[in-house]
Amino acid sequence: MKLYDKHEPLRDHFEVLAFHDATAKSFEELDKKIQRVTETRWDGRTLPFPILLDATGATVKAFGIRAYPTNILIDPEGHLVRGNAEKMLESKLEELAAAAAREDRK
Repeated sequence: MKLYDKHEPLRDHFEVLAFHDATAKSFEELDKKIQRVTETRWDGRTLPFPILLDATGATVKAFGIRAYPTNILIDPEGHLVRGNAEKMLESKLEELAAAAAREDRK
């Protein structure tokens, strides 16, 4: 959520999708599961980006997710970028911000 908020001016260049594990079969169940986290870690805010349920576990399996939260970066060509996804995304967003600033000066 902090990354999403921090880069608000660049949101047309990236999207955050939150997948939840297969234990939540509905959004009602998910709301109950994350209620404590919402109150204690997110200051009562709901996630400002799409949340997708993975009731079958297929997405979690396909990406090799073993723990939550897990950050994954997919490049514009659709390739999974290996390494620290959050740092790599920050780096890409800094590049985008610099490019946008150069365009604004023209």
